Amino acid sequence: MLMTLRRIAILITALGLVLGVSATPAVANSAWPVYNGNAQRTGNDTSEPQLLPVHHAWSRSVDAAVYAQPLAYNGRIFTATENNTVYALDAHDGGILWSRHLGAPMRNVPAQTGCGNVDPLGILSTPVIDTNTHTIFVLVTIQDGFRSIHHQLMGLDTLTGALKVSANADPGAPQNPLNIQQRAGLALGNGRVYIGYGGYSGDCGPYHGWLVSLDEGGHGKVAFNVTPTQGLGAIWATGGASIDTRGNVYVSTGNPDPTNGNFGESVLKFDNTAGMHRTGAFKTFPGGDNDLSSVAPSILPNNMLFQIGKQQTGFLVDTNSMTALKSLHMCNGVEAFGTNAFDGSRLFVPCLNHIQEVNVDVAHRTMSLGWTGPNTGAAGSPILAAGSLWSIDRVSGTMYVLDPATGAVRKTFPVGPVAHFAAPSAALGLVLVPTLGAISAYAGPSGVPPHAPNACLRQKNHNGYWVAGSDGNIFPFGGAPGCGSLVGVSLARPIVGMAGRATAGYWLVASDGGIFAFGDAKFRGSMGGQRLNQPMVGMARTPTGRGYWTVAGDGGVFSFGDAAFKGSTGDIRLVSPIVGMEGQGAGYRFVAGDGGVFAFGLTFSGSAAGLTTAAPAVAMAHD
Repeated sequence: MLMTLRRIAILITALGLVLGVSATPAVANSAWPVYNGNAQRTGNDTSEPQLLPVHHAWSRSVDAAVYAQPLAYNGRIFTATENNTVYALDAHDGGILWSRHLGAPMRNVPAQTGCGNVDPLGILSTPVIDTNTHTIFVLVTIQDGFRSIHHQLMGLDTLTGALKVSANADPGAPQNPLNIQQRAGLALGNGRVYIGYGGYSGDCGPYHGWLVSLDEGGHGKVAFNVTPTQGLGAIWATGGASIDTRGNVYVSTGNPDPTNGNFGESVLKFDNTAGMHRTGAFKTFPGGDNDLSSVAPSILPNNMLFQIGKQQTGFLVDTNSMTALKSLHMCNGVEAFGTNAFDGSRLFVPCLNHIQEVNVDVAHRTMSLGWTGPNTGAAGSPILAAGSLWSIDRVSGTMYVLDPATGAVRKTFPVGPVAHFAAPSAALGLVLVPTLGAISAYAGPSGVPPHAPNACLRQKNHNGYWVAGSDGNIFPFGGAPGCGSLVGVSLARPIVGMAGRATAGYWLVASDGGIFAFGDAKFRGSMGGQRLNQPMVGMARTPTGRGYWTVAGDGGVFSFGDAAFKGSTGDIRLVSPIVGMEGQGAGYRFVAGDGGVFAFGLTFSGSAAGLTTAAPAVAMAHD
């Protein structure tokens, strides 16, 4: 049976299924390119297949905590971490297609600022993807020196991770970048990226709320100061700016200092021009720390928006006049945080410990309270997918799946520790969850989607590398593409060696001699299923990439494709077993655990055999 699985795996590679050709039911064109799925921040995915009963499909560990909502586009899942690393994952199995580290994050935040609750602080906000140019934009906090940081807008190619845009995104004078934090999700519209800034938890250091925008090339920066003669007024809701169908941009702001001045505790409206002119403001001025900016504006039909914050009053606002049409007290005495979901007639509001339904009469431009959901520890921003409402309770690390019609619990399941205001997303038949060290995917009865198209794309540069696990899992870094892995395949023996193509592919060898080929690395034969005197320990490719050698622990060499056999130590009794191999055009060398080197077809330049070493040799490489 295990041999059959090995042959199946090789056949799959030969047919190109690792590149995305699959019989898995497709959910093509399903994307989640921005926080809550679209510029209006509705959080409503109507393309999903049935997701209940739901099951855990895969998890992918990343290098730091994830505060951003996962994004999905072109069969890929995108996430960004507090270590300033962006990952593109294959939606099929979570395999890393590429990853890119974008600079040193801010560390020891309280020591530098006097407050703050995120450390390290790197990419805190949710990125945004332009699906026309295949660019993912991220806002990166970069440490330049102690008490010196800056904020950089970077645009990466979604297929390769190549850097396309890099521009300073600090607001400029009089703001010291050290005193602002960028938590609000990025927005994209009018050919521009919109970035909201606030302060740290604790409001330390002099800061203003800012809305900054740059064009998609990183030029034409414009910055609006919410409190030019005062302070505070943060733009920090995780949903960030919302954009209506005419391109008008809306942000909610926090309390100013002192109260009742400038544009704190407001919803601000900006036009769709490059100048980003403020064209309206809805002011509440409730006094105290009643951040209206704890929740992002929800754009509704018929020239309306909905806004609520910590102050427990929801406002239905006319977007032409920026005046209130109706207000309702809600949330049962607790504050609201995050971003609402909207299905066309009902809003679902993330009150601190429950979800609150608000019925919106779009035609008559009014609203009324609906059901109140079950009490939880800390209800996160909800989304709608496959006819259910999904929300993460941060305190217990539990996903709540609710009936949107009644608020009744349909299912709960653990997702693990998550960050403040963690929000799921949905696309490609998956519900995606960010945690403090991973991205997890949950699938319904249709299962996972096929492999991402063009997952193993030919790269223009070769500055990256792959790391292979003994289970066949592949970790690409730098410019190296992810071309597939053996995740989910039952192996007869563990993987012990790897060789990479110069373009976009690689081979893996198992200890029983089985070969697995991915990308443009072609299968040329293997020793899988044949009796070996000693297990395989390594492999090397020829310069042409049309062949490879494998070596066993006794020095037995096996040649495939255009790899010429030059000799072996298979009939020699070795002092120590062979542990590694390297190859060149004319032949190959391998090294034993005692440092002995054996060269065949290549120059012998010495070895460490007989030398006193602190530890055995384990690998070798040519210069």
